[in-house]
Amino acid sequence: MKIPALVLIILFVPACSLLDTRTPEEIVAERAQKRLDTLRARNYEGSYRYTTPGYRTTENVGQYGTRYAGAPMWTGARVVRVECEDIEPPQYCKAVVRIDFKAPQFGDSHTHVFEDWVLLSGNWYLYQNLSN
Repeated sequence: MKIPALVLIILFVPACSLLDTRTPEEIVAERAQKRLDTLRARNYEGSYRYTTPGYRTTENVGQYGTRYAGAPMWTGARVVRVECEDIEPPQYCKAVVRIDFKAPQFGDSHTHVFEDWVLLSGNWYLYQNLSN
């Protein structure tokens, strides 16, 4: 009995996503950059999806958006480096992000922020510290 090629493709393609060979650092860097890009585009709902499920039970997208109200004024935002903890598999990574902006009376400037990313149920999420 021959299995039609279409059936094989349907069964095989979802399995490919399970074979992600990227390092945790590469995955976190990509997710962190996508989150930054959505912030700069004022897509707070899209950016909010990168936060932990626990955070999303405590603050809604509107509250989250107020934390990043200045993001559309950034002239650039990029992930500089990601470092993950030294255990296998890592469950915590720190992303270093460079934010470029124009400061009144000072012109072009930049700062670095540090983001904590945690692995939960197979996905990496931004950990938002609510005490800050």
